[in-house]
Amino acid sequence: MRTKSQIAGQRVRATGSEWLQRDFWIHPLAIFWLAWLLTVVLYDLHLSLLLIYPSDLVVRVVAWIVVPYTLTILIYLGCRSWAPHQLLSFRLGSGWRTAKLKRLLRIAFVIWAILTLVEIIVSGGVPLLWLIQGSSKTYFDFGIASMHGLLNSLILAIGLTEFALFALTGRKAHLWIPTFVIFWSLVAVTRNMLIVILIECAIVWAMIRGITWKTLAKASASLLALIFVFGYIGDARTGSETFRQLAEPAPNYPDWLPSGVLWVYIYVGTPINNLVNTVQTTAPLNSPLFPNATSLLFPSVLRDVIYNPSTISDAVSGDLVSDAFNVSTAYVGPFQDFGMPGVVCFSIILGWLSAHFWRDRSLRGSLVYAVLGQCLAISVFFNHLFYLPVITQVVWLYLFLPNYTTASSTPALP
Repeated sequence: MRTKSQIAGQRVRATGSEWLQRDFWIHPLAIFWLAWLLTVVLYDLHLSLLLIYPSDLVVRVVAWIVVPYTLTILIYLGCRSWAPHQLLSFRLGSGWRTAKLKRLLRIAFVIWAILTLVEIIVSGGVPLLWLIQGSSKTYFDFGIASMHGLLNSLILAIGLTEFALFALTGRKAHLWIPTFVIFWSLVAVTRNMLIVILIECAIVWAMIRGITWKTLAKASASLLALIFVFGYIGDARTGSETFRQLAEPAPNYPDWLPSGVLWVYIYVGTPINNLVNTVQTTAPLNSPLFPNATSLLFPSVLRDVIYNPSTISDAVSGDLVSDAFNVSTAYVGPFQDFGMPGVVCFSIILGWLSAHFWRDRSLRGSLVYAVLGQCLAISVFFNHLFYLPVITQVVWLYLFLPNYTTASSTPALP
């Protein structure tokens, strides 16, 4: 008896080109290289007056990031790691284990809903409502410190696991929580959660179902829609004219493009701009304890107790070109701590982790890789690897999926 996932896999092999079937599109080298190559190419256009550095300097800084990462992947996986794999098929185990997984997900969602309701009551509403009412409150005022990030990671992990079950079984009942996560990201006016869940689900889909021309068409349409939504949320929070004044589009910027394009361009270009500025102007601490990088691993209520606030106050920002755009890629903390050797060390850690879970073809390992793959893509913007609301998903996944392994034959699906 063939499962829907096996039928879908055969459909990919029957109708898609061979290069589309291969999973090198979500290989750790492919994700990382595409993200950083796109960043360099967009920066080279210099469509904003904020992008003040020559492209050759940007390329030299990026080389310190990409080269050690690439070598780590090749050493860990070997040069033959690009060989195509079969579409992934997992054994979820016996019926009682599957029922246990569903029960765990339901319980986890109920816990999230109850605690989120407490946050809504304590905060006096939700960011979307404040936005509609013209309130002075913003999304920064929503939630309970430290608990809010934990709840965000929980709902992301639930949504990711449910989406994997949908990809495996084709049952649309598993889609309602991933859809709810997208809806909730709009209610909470948080683009970060929206981007995270979409990237992670895309990686999971590619690992389980493969890629077809139809999938590419849908993904392209979704990307365009995401750009429009990204711009709409940004305009609603900041104001379109205010943002244009802050973004300082260059004379060669096409004004006819929708505002979402400028938002995306600035969000891609300014972090590397800030990192290069930090490299040019800031003397690193030369601390092997990496206080700036590791401080993000602690809840905000503990961070100031463990670390000197004056030392890590700019652990995310670095030396900014413009105060309006205050992130500087995933590498600003490691640079502030230990200079370019710190950047190399962080790339090696990121490469080792992504290679390890890329090789782990269990369901749990593949979902963890989806989280890490999202960290790779977002590394051009922020350090999600050390960001608790994102990386704590790994903890939840280990709780939801203990010891689920790759099937060697027909998987037992729910």
